Amino acid sequence: MLEVSALVAREDFSIEVGFSSDARITCLFGRSGAGKTTVADLVAGLIRPVRGRIRLDGEAVFDSDAGLSVPAWKRRIGYVFQDARLFPHMTVRDNLLYGARRARDRNPALDQTAALLGLGTLLDRAPGTLSGGEARRVAIGRALLTRPRLLILDEPLAGLDGARRGDILPWLDRLARDGPPILYVSHSVEEVARLADRVVLVGDGRALGAEPPDAAFDRPEAEAAAGLSAPLSILNGRVTAHDPAGNASRIDLGGIPFLSPLLDVPPGERLRVVVDARDVALALTEPVDASFQNRLPMRISALEMRADGVLARLEASGLRLKALITRQASEQLGLAPGTRVIALVKATAAARYA
Repeated sequence: MLEVSALVAREDFSIEVGFSSDARITCLFGRSGAGKTTVADLVAGLIRPVRGRIRLDGEAVFDSDAGLSVPAWKRRIGYVFQDARLFPHMTVRDNLLYGARRARDRNPALDQTAALLGLGTLLDRAPGTLSGGEARRVAIGRALLTRPRLLILDEPLAGLDGARRGDILPWLDRLARDGPPILYVSHSVEEVARLADRVVLVGDGRALGAEPPDAAFDRPEAEAAAGLSAPLSILNGRVTAHDPAGNASRIDLGGIPFLSPLLDVPPGERLRVVVDARDVALALTEPVDASFQNRLPMRISALEMRADGVLARLEASGLRLKALITRQASEQLGLAPGTRVIALVKATAAARYA
């Protein structure tokens, strides 16, 4: 459990921080320059707040009222910065073991860490021969070998191209399952949608609350921070089958079938489907000869008037989906809370993050 309630104030910048989370991955999300790294540095003990308290696993590491400030090196927090900061004169093995030496660990879990992050074949390599994604994984492994009770990852995919991002994301998934709790800094909707259990929105001088991704991205602050034009729906599902001939994968969204382009995800694996509210159309009856592959029977739970249209909140069997339509369309269909509709989503409109 991480609990933070503090005020950081500098000459030209201040931020109020207040959140608590016991999730496996808590994401600090906001636009560049919003203060995400400042919050991470605050938790790590690299900067001192004007006032407040920080507790980790029930232990206070900072309390201004009590005059307590545990030094960064005593907090047992692993910090992986945006640049890997590997020692160029050391092999991958020696870079990893440096973390264990700092923790004075005489029996470092080198083999287990290498297996967790897929580093087994890289141990004798020099950092200069590694790809960007490989170097980030080594930096994460070095931090893990300090045996941290919290791991901070500051934009670990920043500067990586699509292939290199794909190289590291599956390992982050494994780390989330088998490693320590993670405080993850990102301004990427894709990363947060895929990885986060809780999201702390950072912006306008505040970093408050820790909510599930779907709730966090429902807020106007998130739309502004992410540069979104409409709310996102983040749906939890499981891959049920693949149809290579049809270039399609079938997903079960809590009992509701969903079709997507072919995924490189084994059947049975859990994943998240991310749908922009603008990519959802509504119909009162099953359409005939339409191109929409996903036709989800749902009920309108609420309608919200916005400057850019009407946001319809839809529900079915625990599934929640948002649709942004025009006021004219809403009036023509006679939509109201309780109306039964068919939500239409093109298979290609959904972004998938396993």
